[in-house]
Amino acid sequence: MNRSRMLMGGSVALLALFQVALAPGVQAAEPFKVGFIGAFSGPFASLGEGFDRGARLYEKLHAKDLPPGVTVQVIRRDDAGSPDNTRRIAQELIVREHIKVIAGIALSPQGFALAKLATEAKIPVVLMNATTSSLTRSSPYFVRFSYTQWHTAYSIGVWAGKQGIKTADSLVADYAAGVDSEVAFKKGFEENGGKLVNAVRAPMVTTDYLPFMERIKADKPDAVFTFVNGGRMASVSKSFTDTGLKAAGAKLIGPGDVALDDEVRNLPPDIAGVITAASYTVGNKYPGNVEFVKAWRAEYGADSTPNVTAVSGWDGMSAIYSAAKELGDGADSDAILKYLSNWKGTDSPRGDVSIDPATRDVVLPIQINKVEIVDGKPTNVTMETLPPLKDPWKTFNPE
Repeated sequence: MNRSRMLMGGSVALLALFQVALAPGVQAAEPFKVGFIGAFSGPFASLGEGFDRGARLYEKLHAKDLPPGVTVQVIRRDDAGSPDNTRRIAQELIVREHIKVIAGIALSPQGFALAKLATEAKIPVVLMNATTSSLTRSSPYFVRFSYTQWHTAYSIGVWAGKQGIKTADSLVADYAAGVDSEVAFKKGFEENGGKLVNAVRAPMVTTDYLPFMERIKADKPDAVFTFVNGGRMASVSKSFTDTGLKAAGAKLIGPGDVALDDEVRNLPPDIAGVITAASYTVGNKYPGNVEFVKAWRAEYGADSTPNVTAVSGWDGMSAIYSAAKELGDGADSDAILKYLSNWKGTDSPRGDVSIDPATRDVVLPIQINKVEIVDGKPTNVTMETLPPLKDPWKTFNPE
């Protein structure tokens, strides 16, 4: 009898402890785990570093905003820009760390490599770069917080046609995002009276664009549309100048990727005159951007300049923190996916930004910028801001 009473008493005590563990305000047993995968080394490290810095800054400033008992744990891994690494790392994070969300992903090939695994494991993926339009259709668990090449390349094509530019050649990096940009520009340009005369594609590893510009020069286009990877625009603009295309009055135009705010300030003066359509410009006056830039420079230095990848990391982490705050660490994947797919940015540095729940893709304003020399430095100067735009590719290619 005494033994029975002891067992009952022990059970009551254990039950009480269990209830205390679940009570509001008590530390949760498991944090809201995020597997953060980026190219932090290798040729695309600038992309990984960009969205990582933006995400880390958001974490530092907003961890205090989480309710008692809820913590967000971010587990970072370097895929060095390799799709095989992305898939392997994601599998390890899912199986060993039991993550709730994957975030990051620098380029579209890494995203496509991850699609089947994310779908089978039912893990939401917050894309912070990876800009090929069709990527979000490769998995119903992908939600993009960056932009698509159609947002920017199509918009600059429309702009060029409306400005009376009649002919253009294109020069793009030969991979998914580059081809996406070429097709998007062609559609926007030709819908508005222009003609794409010749489409030139250069290998991703190319650093010398002079031979390609020599081919383009023979066409005597009114404009050259270009999309190349980070760090290569100096070579493109030099080739554009050296071949005499600039002197002949041709315009060098492209999506915002080719004139990122932090990179353009360190380029030679001949970058001046480049015109782009961008989803973020550091000089915009949105209240969220004023505060973001102030915090960025306090954290990373007064001379440091954020770019669109940093803002994508900030907004993506904002959505993750908001999901953790609203749903708690016990939320299942479908609830998290639904929340992320209906996210609206209330203080985004990009202004009126949201996710279209029908496509799980970002909706955001577009700025038409021209690089000018300001205080001795090449600087993006906004000429026009377009209203929030859904991904045009999905509009033209409904499921």
